Amino acid sequence: MTLINKFRSGVTIFLASIMLFSCNLEDFNLKKLTHPDDIVPVAYSPLVYGTFMVKDLVTTLIPSAFTIPATGMSLDSVLLDKTGLSFRSSKIDSVYLVTHFSNNTPADFKFNMSFTDKTGLQIGNSFTIQKVLPDSIDQKTIFPLGLVDQDNLQYSTFIKLKFMVSSPAGVPLLTYGGIRTKIFSVKISFYAPVHL
Repeated sequence: MTLINKFRSGVTIFLASIMLFSCNLEDFNLKKLTHPDDIVPVAYSPLVYGTFMVKDLVTTLIPSAFTIPATGMSLDSVLLDKTGLSFRSSKIDSVYLVTHFSNNTPADFKFNMSFTDKTGLQIGNSFTIQKVLPDSIDQKTIFPLGLVDQDNLQYSTFIKLKFMVSSPAGVPLLTYGGIRTKIFSVKISFYAPVHL
């Protein structure tokens, strides 16, 4: 009988020590809950992630020796269906559009995003990143969406992405052949603080 009691005592001590030493006592600081104004959770919704090759967004026939002008060359637009995206709530008073752009090309990029209806007509303002330098990794830009912008997004059918490439200043002009197989990526998400 003493062997069983020793075994039970050993198991009890072992479990008590695991519970005592595995808990972060800071997690049990209930004083943090006495000020509910300090608690602001964030609602986050990824919208789109895409990696594109320059040649995939060019439908016209362009010779490899074509020089990319310093004023820029537009790539074909990308339309994304936004069916099901909705975030209106009385507890959400501000929504932010966050873009992460990685440019693995030797060209400068300009990026534009707008909301459109089912006919392709733009609704409201567009959001533009004026310049993404060559070899930029994860360039982050945050756009606040006001109530009108939130309504425009709510009533839109598609999200339209437009890209423009240009030769960087002070660099010999690039040719289409030099960038056609290069890639770039875009991540777009929304986040909103939720006030309890």
